[in-house]
Amino acid sequence: MIKYCQGCGAPLQEENPNNIGFIPKIDPNASKLYCKRCFRLNNYNEMPKILATNKEYEAVVDDLLTKNGLIVLIVDLFDFTGSFIPKILDKLRDKNVILVANKLDLLPKSVKVEHIVEWLSYMVNRMFFRVDAIHVVSSKKGYYLDDLMNTIDYLRNGRDVYFMGCANVGKSSLINALLKRFTRSEKDLISTSPVPGTTLNSIKISFFIDNKAFVDTPGLINENNILSKLLPASYDKILPNAEIKPQTFQLKPGNTIFFGALGQITLLEGEGVSVTCYFSANLTIHRRKYEGSLEFLNKHGGEILVPPTRDEFLSLEYEEHEFMASSKKKEDIVISGLGFVAINKAAKILVKTIKNTDVFKRVAIIWWWCS
Repeated sequence: MIKYCQGCGAPLQEENPNNIGFIPKIDPNASKLYCKRCFRLNNYNEMPKILATNKEYEAVVDDLLTKNGLIVLIVDLFDFTGSFIPKILDKLRDKNVILVANKLDLLPKSVKVEHIVEWLSYMVNRMFFRVDAIHVVSSKKGYYLDDLMNTIDYLRNGRDVYFMGCANVGKSSLINALLKRFTRSEKDLISTSPVPGTTLNSIKISFFIDNKAFVDTPGLINENNILSKLLPASYDKILPNAEIKPQTFQLKPGNTIFFGALGQITLLEGEGVSVTCYFSANLTIHRRKYEGSLEFLNKHGGEILVPPTRDEFLSLEYEEHEFMASSKKKEDIVISGLGFVAINKAAKILVKTIKNTDVFKRVAIIWWWCS
């Protein structure tokens, strides 16, 4: 009988240490087993190698979508649009879906949850995507898990519950938070890591009294997210792990702001423009004149401007995007996976970032209720 890793879902095997699911010895009597990869991740925080491709992940997800289950679609509140992969959304259109925006703890405490839900509803409607319910939670802090569980119980109708989402949205962390909260047990916890590819197969965990289960699924990698262009060593500086402390700058035309060596915004046109930056506290933010900024980047990328490391910086390619910010509503300009800036008035903005990274404009999330 094949046994599966409780941490990543891979079938366990003793033959090849370089393949997924390796364990030195499979105990046939053990109910919960972890492969060597997950054991080292859980106990030593050792970064796992990415051994599965997006195509392999999609095959697992496609198989699960043939089943009649309730879908809990998790997105990263800090990177909402970057949390979606269009072809997966298309496959969910005839499913019962609860949209869960995770990482509420990253936004300033002054932001009200009801305003975030309104903003999420607006954004989902613009995508022409129907959901049965919207919830905002923090798996890290345990915020609003009771409300989410009540909705799951109401919509489940005797079915399994499938947790889906892109890598790094906190999907496995949310399942673990629900297990801790409602079973008071840690024996079924799933391996988590900021590195894409931690969950390699679906993981089924019995949870309900009718023997139905929570099912964790592999996190799909958004290839237009900046993290997909970088080495894992940069992730800790890019991914915020505490409440964002916004930094506001008054810009004049010809002023530029660097976000490490991964992003740069420049005010080309506009007067009295206020730019509020929402990025990880571990990321270097540096303002200067645009004139000479290319030479400054080439000299200090990976040293003063971090992340990435100097060696990784030298291998990166960049591209530029121009945006016109509205005079009628406050807007965000988002660099997918990195962060966003809020613009308070009409302006022409130049954005420079890593090639093939999504950059887009949206209605401001923080100022939504007063836009």
